[in-house]
Amino acid sequence: MYKSKDLPGTLQHQRILQAITSYYENDPRILAITVFGSLGRGNWDCYSDLDLDVVVADEIKSDVEAELIQLGASLASVDEQIALLIPDDDDADVVFKSLMELSIRYHPLVNTSPNIVDSMLLLLGRIDLSAIQAAGLANQKLDDEPFSRELDRCIRYALEVDSALHRGYLWSAIELLHYMRHSIMELFTYSHQGQRPYQFFQKEADQKIQVRLGGTLPQYNLKTAQEALSKFIDIITNDLDQLTDGQIQLTKAHSELLTAIRARQNDLEF
Repeated sequence: MYKSKDLPGTLQHQRILQAITSYYENDPRILAITVFGSLGRGNWDCYSDLDLDVVVADEIKSDVEAELIQLGASLASVDEQIALLIPDDDDADVVFKSLMELSIRYHPLVNTSPNIVDSMLLLLGRIDLSAIQAAGLANQKLDDEPFSRELDRCIRYALEVDSALHRGYLWSAIELLHYMRHSIMELFTYSHQGQRPYQFFQKEADQKIQVRLGGTLPQYNLKTAQEALSKFIDIITNDLDQLTDGQIQLTKAHSELLTAIRARQNDLEF
């Protein structure tokens, strides 16, 4: 059984990780425990969650809620108490009274997620890290969706915002504007070979474009939601080349839709 001597994170992170690995060290059900996310990548801070992945033997069927109640009781040794336990199938989110958060998943090797392999760090294991990574990569689906599809979604959201504004549905408009904002960040992130759109956009995007996108945050009234939509149309029309590093251009259909949406908005006053 491999057990890491060098644990990532703050002293609080390390104490919890040490307690969890010690709890499972002699448990024959457990094949490996890995940490991923910021703790796995090494760019953690004191606000980082604990993201853990637990590989169990194939024949094991875990009751995640019961499992975590028992694990939580053992963490009293490091002065941690569970305040919230939110199970969901084979994983769960935990909030401790200390405000530390834990996300944890229990699964057989064959069900390893491909989304965590890049930042995975082995803490405890009867199998090695490469075997876990290989299992995760085997579950990776080929993404053959055209990159421009996200732009299609964004422009469709613009039309949905327009409809919501005409109906006076403020909360719908606000939510759809959020979808548009996320699409813009995704277009930037994936055209620049990044991951995790919110974090990547904040770190890598030019300050001017961040300010422009920040201008699409509405207040609680239809007028500012309408202004936000107008600013989104300006960004899509004028800044797409910069956002996508020249990889995507507006088609004639895109331009015609945006023009029609803007024209319909010009007939609407608040």
